[in-house]
Order: sequence, then C-alpha cells, then structure tokens
Amino acid sequence: MTSRSRRMAAAALALLTLATACSTGENAPAAGPAPSGRAAKDIHVAFVGAAANLNFSQEMMAGAKYAGQELGADVQVIAPPGPDGQAEVGLFQQVIATAKDGVGVMTLNPELFTRPAADAIAKGVPVVAADVPLAAESGVTTLVSNDNPATGAMLADAVLAKLPSGEKGTVVLGVPTPGLPVLEARAKGMKERLLAQNPGLEVLGPFDSKQSPDDNYKAWSGLVRAHSGALAFLDTGDPAAFNLPKIKQETGAGWLCAAFDLNDAGLAAIQGGQSVGVADPQHWLKGYVTTRLLIERALGKREIPKGFWDSGAAMVTKDNVAEIIARQKSPEAKAAWYRKLIDEQFADVAGRMKPLS
Repeated sequence: MTSRSRRMAAAALALLTLATACSTGENAPAAGPAPSGRAAKDIHVAFVGAAANLNFSQEMMAGAKYAGQELGADVQVIAPPGPDGQAEVGLFQQVIATAKDGVGVMTLNPELFTRPAADAIAKGVPVVAADVPLAAESGVTTLVSNDNPATGAMLADAVLAKLPSGEKGTVVLGVPTPGLPVLEARAKGMKERLLAQNPGLEVLGPFDSKQSPDDNYKAWSGLVRAHSGALAFLDTGDPAAFNLPKIKQETGAGWLCAAFDLNDAGLAAIQGGQSVGVADPQHWLKGYVTTRLLIERALGKREIPKGFWDSGAAMVTKDNVAEIIARQKSPEAKAAWYRKLIDEQFADVAGRMKPLS
C-alpha cells in the first residue's frame, strides 16, 4: 500500500467503524448456551464494504449491522469513504485482527483481495464474499449475491414495456466499473433481452460510465451528447440512478433511462416520472445473510454452506416506489419488510445453494 492509502485506511477505520456489542431484542436467540458453548456477545465478526458514499455498500453494511443486533453479536462495519480498493484492503487486514469469527467483504476490486483473503483463512478467520465473487485462489468458497444476468434482463423488460412494439433506434449501456464481473453480467443480461425482444434496436456499449458520482455525471453527459437521438440510456450501477434523470431534466429530452440500486434522488426521479425505474439487488439482504452465516457458524448452529446463495432481486417502478421509499425510512422498516424473505431463505439453506461457478 502507498502511504496515502495507509493514511486513508487509518482515517476510515477511525471514522467509519460501527462496532457494537448489541443487546438482544425480541428477535434475538433464546437465552442459554449455544451449541459451541459461546455466548453471542462474545462473537466478533466484521463486514467490509466497498465505499461509504455509495448506496449498494451502505445497504449491505446496514444489513450486516442489523444481523449483529438481531443475534446479539459484536459486528464491526467499515468501508473507505469512497471507492478505493487499496484502502479497503488495508481495512480488511486491520479488522481480521479483532474479527476472529469471520469477515464478510464486498469489493469493487476482487483482484486485490485474493492474497489477503487467503491469508485470513490461513489464520483461521472465515471469509464470505457478498455481491462480488473472489478468485478461487483466495480460498473463499461462499458468495451471497443475485443472478445478475437475470436482473439485467428484468431491467430491460421494464424499459421495453415503455417502448412501442418493434420500435427502431439506439439504446446506450453504461458500466461504472468495466471488467467487474457482476456489472458486466448485468449489461449482458440487458443487451441479450433487448435484442431478443426487439431485433430492430441497436444496443451500444457498455461504455465506461465511471463509479464516483461526479465522474459518472460527466461520463453520462458526454454519452448523451454523443447519442442525443437514442431511445434510452441504461446503467448497471448506482450513481446513474440519479445522474441520468438529472441530465434528462437539464436537457429537456424525452428519452428513457433506468439504472440499479437505491438512493433518495433516484427514487424521487421514479416518482416524478423522470426514470423508468431501478433494479434493486436487495443489497441489505446480502449484508444480513453474509453476517448471519458467520455468526451462526461461530455459535455452532451451522457450517457456512459452500457455493452461491442467490438472495434475489426486484424491480422498482412508479407502481411500487412508494412502498420501497417507506421501507428505506428506517432500519426497523427495512428489517420488517425483509423478514419474510429472510425466513424463506433460511428455511432450507442446503437447498438454496447453487454451484459457485
């Protein structure tokens, strides 16, 4: 790591660690010794997010934090201020010193985590990947994520429903982190569904739409200027959920737009009719599942299942955006909304797992 990255990691650790020895509540496990003989309050796990300023990471960290509160365990939740792979690696290497019972990690730079994850596992610290898979060489054998090609196709369906049947024209795709498998898979799902349903469309990209909010705005502004006659602009990431509607308003254009993930401005744009909608990969649930698996392993309740845990996704449009806005109002509202999905998914853990490939 560079000295700058070390400083950023240390600063982020000091400012963003949300470690709490949480008291048990109505959803906490019953009193009495766990099968492992350890009390929940003595379990120490962590969740390392990719960026404190982006919705997908915020949602996963919130889900991880709630899992600790619900089960009565000590959960440390941390992320660098913005996307910074080296700083995130630094945070990961620091938390494994205290989070002896396991670490969940979501990163936009999986190539940087191969050796650090392998080192953690060699020290006896379990690691579970959330959203983005780590290389096989890392030794991480569990991924909690969603079917990204299918989620991309779902977003394409929402856009196709707004276009006249057989409409000819251009659709422009953007990927904020080119090469990141989950985002490329979303773009692939979009493109295949668009062309399968309407071969008259010309689908361009995916272009590099940049990950930071400011850079994403500049990238999409340039793409809109270059393709001003396009029918729609679609992105596989978070910042475009608010940047594309903003550009649409600024230009007075009539094209369609849609993106991924949740943020207040993006949800408001759906309500206002500036956006077709967003695909919600339900990141809160990923953080919750990842962290609960680590806690339950430490309590001796179950071994961490190997493979791919498909946590699901849903489309947010004008028809259901009010419900999702209400869900996002508080940690309690999120937990209540997700309860049915949590219970369904943990009812048959073995049957839920798919091959990691």
